[in-house]
Amino acid sequence: MHKVRVAHPEEERSDLGEQAYRLLYGEIIRCRILPGQDITEAQMCDTYGLSRSPVRRALALLAHDGLIMPIPRLGFHISDISLVSIRQTFEMRASLEGVAARACMGRVDVAALRNLNQRYVTGANAGEHGMMAVHNQMHHIIYAASNNPIMEKVLNQLLDQSNRIAYFVAKVGGKGNSGSDVTMDDHEALFEALDTGDVEAAAALSQEHVRDSEKRVIDALLSSRHFSDLPIRISRDAPSDS
Repeated sequence: MHKVRVAHPEEERSDLGEQAYRLLYGEIIRCRILPGQDITEAQMCDTYGLSRSPVRRALALLAHDGLIMPIPRLGFHISDISLVSIRQTFEMRASLEGVAARACMGRVDVAALRNLNQRYVTGANAGEHGMMAVHNQMHHIIYAASNNPIMEKVLNQLLDQSNRIAYFVAKVGGKGNSGSDVTMDDHEALFEALDTGDVEAAAALSQEHVRDSEKRVIDALLSSRHFSDLPIRISRDAPSDS
């Protein structure tokens, strides 16, 4: 006879806190909760139908992630997006993507990458929703194949930050790539390098892909008709701790 495991109240609270965290994390990454916005614990409870204890736990984790900043006695501030932080995010990603491309050599499933790329290009050109998740999955496969869990975790966080920037660009009306701009060739050169074992080419192409993404999002932000009203800092030359 199988024993039924009864969850301890502490475990249930932890699970609810994790669920609240994942929900609010996704809302911030997708810019449904906008950069620069001020929020409160009570507001999050009311908006998402959550109880206080899970929300309190979620907010603590989000603060640890750097996505929100506590405001004593007032609530929390959603972390701003600045051109400096965009530059720093993509700079770190470019560096680590090159390392991951080297490390995954001989372990990554290139056929799976090509299948995902075909799905991504077809869907993007057809205007289908959810294509960012398909694009992200290609990166996740490479990160996992690097066989370095620490680097994989950091790269996943940086990819989420990049996605947040992309969602923000779309939210404020910046002109990025349209679906018709997406082609198989955007990733094929990297897949070919991974397939043939060309370590240096794979690293260079990975870094180039990230730098191209950085240029597109910055150009899109600068082209936004709402740029002067955006909650972002615009100095490119501010110190790194700004």
